[in-house]
Amino acid sequence: MAYFPLFISLTDKHCLVIGGGGVALRKIKTLLSFQADVYVVAETVCNEIRKELPPERIRIGQVKEEEISGSYLVICATDNREVNARAARLCREYRIPVNVADSPKDSTFLFPSVVRKGEASIGINSGTNSPALSKHIREIVEKAVPDSYGEMTLFLGKIRERIKKEFEGEERSRILKEAAAETFSKERVLTEEEIKEIIRRNKNDRASGRPVRY
Repeated sequence: MAYFPLFISLTDKHCLVIGGGGVALRKIKTLLSFQADVYVVAETVCNEIRKELPPERIRIGQVKEEEISGSYLVICATDNREVNARAARLCREYRIPVNVADSPKDSTFLFPSVVRKGEASIGINSGTNSPALSKHIREIVEKAVPDSYGEMTLFLGKIRERIKKEFEGEERSRILKEAAAETFSKERVLTEEEIKEIIRRNKNDRASGRPVRY
């Protein structure tokens, strides 16, 4: 079964990770990279997790119902299936998204393999078939997408806001399309002079009635 990729903001969201080992660590690092407020509850917590989180965000012991009910989403990553299943059941009762690392059937969402290039993010999963395949695809995508795309993403966002303030309708659309096309072809952000030239060309084309280039 294929799963629909849904992108959401985790910035400042209370995310609970139940478990303190290597699997939990990988999930924590990913959540932190998206500015989530991560909290951990576990019987034992590895030193690597302690390096990632301040002490007040780590509690040693069994997870409490109120900790689950107050979370935005929950990751169950213990090696105890009963603990994971109980936490997942509570999440479903409270309608809180939950991922159980070793049990897709108990999960309401899958935790994807992620490729990040600045604010551009690519989520990958293979349904419930093969985490190894998801990892393999991630490695291919990681190599295929240049690091420069992160800077280009921010640049195009700023250009979009600028052009939206100055132009409307078809003219706005043409300028944005041409700016994006040139950015992709050069694989870098454009200079101010290059941006002004794109604007000038489109204004001239509109005035002359010539077909627009993009």
